[in-house]
Amino acid sequence: RKAFEAQLDGGLKTLHAVWFRFFLTYNPADDLKRVTCPVLALNGARDTQVDPRLNLPAIRSSLAAGGNQRVSVEELPGLNHLFQTCRTGGVSEYEQIEETISPLVLQRLTEWISSTVSGGMSR
Repeated sequence: RKAFEAQLDGGLKTLHAVWFRFFLTYNPADDLKRVTCPVLALNGARDTQVDPRLNLPAIRSSLAAGGNQRVSVEELPGLNHLFQTCRTGGVSEYEQIEETISPLVLQRLTEWISSTVSGGMSR
């Protein structure tokens, strides 16, 4: 019972926190429309916190609405919110995964930076 009350108290504090209310109401589209630099937007396909099927098209659309054509948007297979190789993508799985970050992410970052610095966009 004591653990439940502590968890409930923590949850209520989160709900009333200024940052949490901001998080729930913030729409990044207006800010993304003002971004003019090259962008690489990645999402893990098994991300259960930020749905890549909703997130990535919205990022692409907002950047395009602002005129930014130097955009690479990719959904990376088998990765969770933390860009770790996973089975389910569930938050409870995080602590069981030893991988810090998938080599696939590091490879894509390296390729994108190299391509962007040399003047092109890879995808």
